[in-house]
Amino acid sequence: MNARLRKQAKGIISARKQAGADESGWEAGRQAGWKHGYHVGACEALQQKIPPSVSAQHPIRLLYVRAGLKGPFPDLDQAVTEALRGMVSELIIAGPSDNLIALAARSRPDLVLVMHGTQVPGSQVQGIRALGIKTAIWLVDEPYVTDVTTVIAPQYEWLFTHELASIPIYRQLGCQVHYMPLAVNPAVYKPKYVAPQYQSDICFIGNAFFNRVSLIDRIAPTLAARDTRIVGLFWKRLSRYRSLSKGIRVSWISADEAASYYNGAKIVINIHRSHDDKVHNKNSRNLPGLSINPRTYEISASGAFQLTDVRQDLADFYMPGVELETYSSANELVDKIVYYLQNEEQRKQIALNGFKKTLAQHTYQKRISQLLQIVFP
Repeated sequence: MNARLRKQAKGIISARKQAGADESGWEAGRQAGWKHGYHVGACEALQQKIPPSVSAQHPIRLLYVRAGLKGPFPDLDQAVTEALRGMVSELIIAGPSDNLIALAARSRPDLVLVMHGTQVPGSQVQGIRALGIKTAIWLVDEPYVTDVTTVIAPQYEWLFTHELASIPIYRQLGCQVHYMPLAVNPAVYKPKYVAPQYQSDICFIGNAFFNRVSLIDRIAPTLAARDTRIVGLFWKRLSRYRSLSKGIRVSWISADEAASYYNGAKIVINIHRSHDDKVHNKNSRNLPGLSINPRTYEISASGAFQLTDVRQDLADFYMPGVELETYSSANELVDKIVYYLQNEEQRKQIALNGFKKTLAQHTYQKRISQLLQIVFP
């Protein structure tokens, strides 16, 4: 065979190999798309079977003061205001820097509900109470800022907190405190079809607090060997950043985009913040974190499979091994990542169970209804 024929033969063989690779890649993509579509459809079918939530209507005028901060708070404000609109006769919305005393004097609300409240001056709260108007605050970033919240909380008539560990402290301060867990807005965190850039084997969304950095560094070989996405601020702190860098996005993202990453992942890891982070926290009392974060609900509401570390109240909301999965060490996390990537049907069934539980019991509509019933029994 002369040189020209040999070149042609090599070209034909190469083309056939490429065609086979392209066909194989196309078929793998088709299968993945079909499976994802089936899962989204299963979630939608489950959702239709969940009875619509019916909340009591309160004939009141309510002034809601937004948290007004970056990060998760704008999404939280949106979720709460949407829930409130269906439960009160009139809703007035203000920011933490507004003249709340003047606004309350003009509108005469039955209740002023403040979200988070670290940006609301105490003089504003005192002035509102002097008008004879009820006040309540919902603390949603505990125990990480208790040096601040323990100062402002006693100024309100009602105090709601999502953190079990802080309740005894507020009782000692004379507060009328109630445990009010966080929840999810299912209009944002929901099953949906997502583009390829959001698809992965393993995903984590959140900032690189030091306990998270330590854990990710320890399991980096497992993550690097798979299609992994990590999104949030400060992730260049990783000592193994280079091995994971192709899947890291150092950025803050919106709730809608976080939901896209959750939907595209086979496994979503949840790592709670550490209570003793001296750099990022204001928690000189060193109160532990006993309560689950909003990400727990958000992952499950997206129809995603969740691997989370354990908080004390987790079992009050989800059944480990049935509605989500847990880990207590880096080694256990690696073992369960490997196991559940290989056991797709079991993984998807757990995700479906968690999705159903979340929509039935853990929405902001449910929480706001409980809060209003406490203030207006």
